[in-house]
Amino acid sequence: MRFLLFGLIILISLFLFLQSRLMVKNEEKPVFLKEDLITQNHQTKINTKIASVYKPSEYQIEVLQKDYANIWAHLNHLYQTNDVEIGKEYYTENWFKQICSQYQNKIDTQIDRKDLNHFLEIQNWSSDGLICTAIDKNVNFVYNYPNNQIKKTKADIAVILHFQGDNWRIDAIKILNETLVN
Repeated sequence: MRFLLFGLIILISLFLFLQSRLMVKNEEKPVFLKEDLITQNHQTKINTKIASVYKPSEYQIEVLQKDYANIWAHLNHLYQTNDVEIGKEYYTENWFKQICSQYQNKIDTQIDRKDLNHFLEIQNWSSDGLICTAIDKNVNFVYNYPNNQIKKTKADIAVILHFQGDNWRIDAIKILNETLVN
């Protein structure tokens, strides 16, 4: 009986040892510990106006502006490279699925887009502070083409943002109008 118990313990120990060797170790750092070079190299100016019944606090506005700038850094990178994976922590799951359905491959368009300034007019701020709908008025874009041509545009954009995890994420975006600026 003692040998049977001893054999069973060895067998279970061997099984657990082999299972632990098969486990995939996730060495990826969490989002808040990653160094994001795309957002570090992005500069834009964001002014905010609140037209919502529920008013966010100064701190909530500060977090929204920082995350909104980061979202645009990754949208510009997506525009240039079609790389959907890099900025996925700034997209909601549904929006990420939608852009992945259009994904072909990574490309380098060699078109550099910069957003210079935003005037974010918050239309609705949810009472729990987790959803924000806004109109981004007079967004100034500068497009630098590989042949050194520069195009400047001004656009009004409607956005829906969700606070998920520890940052704001884009859930919907629509260009309301865009005009060429000389």
